[in-house]
Amino acid sequence: MSTRKAMLGQALRAIRRRLDLTLTEVAARTGIAVSTLSKVENSQLSLTYDKLVQLSEGLEVDISAFFETDPTVPDRLHQAVTARRSIARKNDGLLVQTPNYDYLYVCTELTHKAMVPIITTIRARSIVEFPTLSRHAGEEFLYVLRGRIMVHTEYYEPAELGTGESMYLDSTMGHAFLTAMGPKSAQIINVCHSPNVGHFRSLLDLARAQAGELLDGEKPATT
Repeated sequence: MSTRKAMLGQALRAIRRRLDLTLTEVAARTGIAVSTLSKVENSQLSLTYDKLVQLSEGLEVDISAFFETDPTVPDRLHQAVTARRSIARKNDGLLVQTPNYDYLYVCTELTHKAMVPIITTIRARSIVEFPTLSRHAGEEFLYVLRGRIMVHTEYYEPAELGTGESMYLDSTMGHAFLTAMGPKSAQIINVCHSPNVGHFRSLLDLARAQAGELLDGEKPATT
């Protein structure tokens, strides 16, 4: 047990420093008392499974990261082959509807992945429908599945893409996608990439914030 305590304490301290968090900030994220976290880091206390789940979810790291032989490894995404895989059947995924887009997140059972694949239906048809351009960490690739789209970006003139055409862009640059023509909303597959821990959760929170702009009881338009 003492070895397990030492490993857990070392891992927690390494993860906390990597995320640049104080014990107080970790406590706020996880709901675990500062005094408890301090004892864990100093190898004076272990945690129950429930508390470990609470800790991993609050810090958005895989629970196994607390038992790595080398917790200083900067990102589990860069370790050896994990043999993970995920199959998404038609219409499988997590759907988030916003005023301008419908996001269908696929392969959501894989946590802490570097790439976040999204099938996006674009209902917006004018740039005035965007109070601000979207921006987030990382880079992204988009491929037009149907229709024509107009891509607005912060530093370039708008670019029009048709079915089968694609674009790679810096996600930290402001951007917005519009359906360019036709009665039916265009649809793209959008793959967002970032080595940051918790990238999927960050994108999901951003989409849900956009969805919150809908008025109470208002229904998004259908495609």
